[in-house]
Amino acid sequence: MESIVLVHGRHAMMKVEVNVVEDRTVIRIDGRLAGLFVPELERSWRDAVDRWPDQKVVVVLRNVTCVDRCGRALLQEMHEKGATFADAGIAIQDILQQIMEEHPC
Repeated sequence: MESIVLVHGRHAMMKVEVNVVEDRTVIRIDGRLAGLFVPELERSWRDAVDRWPDQKVVVVLRNVTCVDRCGRALLQEMHEKGATFADAGIAIQDILQQIMEEHPC
């Protein structure tokens, strides 16, 4: 398991955990998927895909509290590359539904 906690000031703003469970790489995100934290998730995701290329990627979003434009763009890219999403809260479910309904021109 790889775990990264990103702190801004005195408060943890995002936590990323990467675990391999059977045939899946599970990436669990807690906190804000926004601003300077988005590149850290992208790095963790790309590292996991490089390390376990034959695994399905499942992104758990249960404890995500905020997604900005850059975070949404990363989720879109992850979806386009085959990642699936699980356990999203209601606000995040709306964003995911939009991402999954979009079709490239």
